[in-house]
Amino acid sequence: MSGGRGWLRRIATVALVAAAVAFIARSVFTNSRDLATFDWRVRPWVLALSTAAHVAVLAWGVLIWSRVLRHFGVKNAPFAALLRIWALSNAFKYVPGKVWQFLTAARLATSSGLPQVVTLSSMLVHVLLSLAAGCVLAVATLPLTELGVSAELVWLLRIGVPAAAAVGVHPGWINLGLRLVPKALHREVLAWNASWIDGLALLALAVVSWMFYGIAFFLFLLSLAPVPLDVLPAAAGINALSFVAGMAAILAPAGLGVKEWAMTLLLAPVLPVGVAAVVAVGARLWSVAADVALAGLALLLRTRDVPAAETRPPV
Repeated sequence: MSGGRGWLRRIATVALVAAAVAFIARSVFTNSRDLATFDWRVRPWVLALSTAAHVAVLAWGVLIWSRVLRHFGVKNAPFAALLRIWALSNAFKYVPGKVWQFLTAARLATSSGLPQVVTLSSMLVHVLLSLAAGCVLAVATLPLTELGVSAELVWLLRIGVPAAAAVGVHPGWINLGLRLVPKALHREVLAWNASWIDGLALLALAVVSWMFYGIAFFLFLLSLAPVPLDVLPAAAGINALSFVAGMAAILAPAGLGVKEWAMTLLLAPVLPVGVAAVVAVGARLWSVAADVALAGLALLLRTRDVPAAETRPPV
């Protein structure tokens, strides 16, 4: 029975990714004139700067994760060790099934003195905070009316999404989500012991992270096209919501295809459709380059004797 479900899941994954790729390819080929006439202005130094900014944002995310770990009783975890766990497990997000990145991180944690259950629990909470913060930033910065959203719904989203995110980081809701993990991943997790204020503070830090990520993405756009500075807020929202869409597509490894599909649609107010599709594919390559650079940095910072993290029972 489980084998049958596995085959169905693989077929659904292939179908989803194929549909997304077909949409992007169609957008490119049916709008080839846009590509030929568009004012491309490739700036390698801006591209390099955007990649460096992207790597810095990923490292900032590790710092936020270290703060999440404190609420699971882990004190003074070495940054180099956390960076290595995060960066190397990142490669497994391209394996079908969202669980492999988390399970790999849990296994890598053992060599750094972090209990696997703590690592898995904290990463799940960190991802939850990141997705909630991405939605908050997206509804605040995207030109929703230009994307076909009615004015009434815009205000509902801009009030409702932040309110829902604020409620969602209450420890009661987070622990409710964590209780579902043993059934889904067949792994035990710990309870979240932070206060609601702690959750709100971490949510705010995650929103700041998405702001920085938006700047990096804007620089990426600027490295390819003459986009004006007033596009920066929208760029932050486009990048954030595309990422959230990719994560929500559970069947697509690393949101492959789905993230680019969403980005192509969201870039419509900024770039011609065919250009947007090419930029979305380029953004995937840009993200992969940043992931590789982060992994290289993690290996560079790795020392032979990394001190083990100090782990205390959470209070």
